[in-house]
Amino acid sequence: MRLRVLLAVGAVSLIASGCSWLSTLGAEEAVSCSYGGGSSFSKIYLDGPEMTPDEFRATPQGRALYAFFVGGEGEVEAGPFGDLDGFSIVSDSSVLGYRNGLPISDYIVDGDDVRAWGGCNPTLVYGNRVAGRWHAVEPIDASATVLPIRLEGSACVEGSETNIITEVVSIDVVETEDTVEIVVWTREKGFRGMCAGIGIELDATVELDSPLGDRALLNTGLIPAVSVTEIN
Repeated sequence: MRLRVLLAVGAVSLIASGCSWLSTLGAEEAVSCSYGGGSSFSKIYLDGPEMTPDEFRATPQGRALYAFFVGGEGEVEAGPFGDLDGFSIVSDSSVLGYRNGLPISDYIVDGDDVRAWGGCNPTLVYGNRVAGRWHAVEPIDASATVLPIRLEGSACVEGSETNIITEVVSIDVVETEDTVEIVVWTREKGFRGMCAGIGIELDATVELDSPLGDRALLNTGLIPAVSVTEIN
């Protein structure tokens, strides 16, 4: 089921050019390993791993993970663990695994037990706000200063009612000669009771100071930034 909703987010009050509107809220910009969920961690962990595999293996968290994934019961599901080139211990229970300098896996450890693990796709978060995943509506008009986009969202279906629970809070736009860098900040609204969750697409607009032209369009809410589409 695909539900498309028009959102009036093109107003100037929702767009900050060159800086984060959310910086006025006093929150700390951080990173989550997964869009719409997962615990967040400081952006400093994007600078690269704190430890080599050998250094990490000597820590309590390292001993637990190596015992589980190398020769242990998690070996069949180890995935990229053996190919990681470094680790960072975010907290007593949280570990990031790196490849080529970026976190690609996260692990939850409780003493000697490995509670959970999964892939890490770094996404900016700001308090209860998350950088959304979006794409431009094609065909793209290179001469336009208003850019239609669609972003991933979610809704809660209960009986015959569909309640949209993703809302757009603000849109940051940074324009250079070569790029248009956009972060769409979203927030999940609370919903009481039980319901069936579904994925939806939300329509929004981004206002530019000058026509898009042949500049690259980037979603800088994802790390590394993602080229959203080729401009024709």
